[in-house]
Amino acid sequence: MLCVANMIIYGLKVNIAVSIIGMVKKKPGVPDWSDECPEFEVPADAVTDIDGPFDWTTSQQGLVISIYFAGYLVGMFPSGYLADRFDTKAVLLGCVLANGILTTLVPIVAKQLSILYIVRFLTGFVSAANLPIVNVLLGTWVVYEEKSMWVGIIYAGTSLGTVISILTSGLILRYVGWEAIFYIHGTTPLIWCIVFYLFFAGCPEKQKFITEHERAFIVNSYGHRTPGSVKMKVPWKSIFTSVPFLALIATNTLGNFGWYFLLTQLPLYMNKILRYDITSNAAIVCTPYLVNAFVNPLIGRILDWGRKEGYWSQTIARKIAVFISSIPASIFLLIIAYIGCARVASTVLLTLSIVFCGAIFVGHLCNQNDLAPNYAGILMGITNTPGTISAFILPPIVGALVKEGHTMARWRIAFWITIIAQVLAFVIFSIFGSAKIQPWNYPPAEDENWEADNEQQRQREQQQETKT
Repeated sequence: MLCVANMIIYGLKVNIAVSIIGMVKKKPGVPDWSDECPEFEVPADAVTDIDGPFDWTTSQQGLVISIYFAGYLVGMFPSGYLADRFDTKAVLLGCVLANGILTTLVPIVAKQLSILYIVRFLTGFVSAANLPIVNVLLGTWVVYEEKSMWVGIIYAGTSLGTVISILTSGLILRYVGWEAIFYIHGTTPLIWCIVFYLFFAGCPEKQKFITEHERAFIVNSYGHRTPGSVKMKVPWKSIFTSVPFLALIATNTLGNFGWYFLLTQLPLYMNKILRYDITSNAAIVCTPYLVNAFVNPLIGRILDWGRKEGYWSQTIARKIAVFISSIPASIFLLIIAYIGCARVASTVLLTLSIVFCGAIFVGHLCNQNDLAPNYAGILMGITNTPGTISAFILPPIVGALVKEGHTMARWRIAFWITIIAQVLAFVIFSIFGSAKIQPWNYPPAEDENWEADNEQQRQREQQQETKT
């Protein structure tokens, strides 16, 4: 259900990147695409540019996309606090339901740009609860030994949701119209809401549909987050003086640039620079996200296996994931920025960039739960607030860069911004990052239990090695 919730939230997050192609009017006298590569032949019956109803500038188009992330940024900390201190089931249910309702309002309010900004902002605001809730429920439901694998499976929903959203948005845009994208995508999440409300609880202690054996196994596992953790006092001073946590803030801020750049701007780049038609654009863009849905659980499984076998610690596992998400993708983007009209090569490298960037979900985006399961929602709220800045600023930056027309030189600037941020994220996390449960995860009266829990975990790992 968490995987499907991620599918819904991410699907409703990215459909605007495709639908906006059919929402805006062509600008007479201003080249709306790159003419640097005339060899890019487009079939006569293909739809590459749609003359939409709205006369928006490129900056206004960028703001329509990015204002969502402004709401996402503003809502991140309060939603993280709510997810940590209140009923996670109710918060997640409200998050998905409100997303669906607000999405259906987009075609109704689109004629008034200021109202559309408000609706998009509110959609982002209510979506902010998603990642904090996932981090809280990881500590509640997932045992330590299987954490990386289940993170990969749960976050596969973000990739699957992106695939389904981009692919169906392209088809709906081509054959029905941009309005139908928001009506169809906005109403289908209601099915999930009904099922989730009727059959699922926020913690194994309250879940009816599991065996007592399974309940005991989860509840007694290392680092399990109990329902009583919501009443624990938040150690603010310890949190903000923790070096691994401060490193995580920096990593989240810089390490999300690649993912959000590709998530929000790739359909535009494929359409305006590589000159793919609407349907082909959607199919090509969604392919790497489909691959991600299978690669991330595999990476998580390998990281868990290596830790159990003693090849690396949980900290090294997270650093490996951050490396995968940062360095290979940066190299690919650098090549794309300078290879000119190599259409096939650019498409392949963009696909690989998304696949590698997707490792953020088994890297720094689950590290909050490593450091402090009892405060995972709050930590996610804190770290992902600046972590959303890239999603908010990149669309306007690209819009300003291509204001006078789409050229490779102008897009190259956006590529360099992303590359520098990604490399810095890896350097910071590789030096200062950690995946050890921090002492401030436990109340002061239980400090002595911290060492006992760690010793218990070491004994469990030794038993596993002997068994193997």
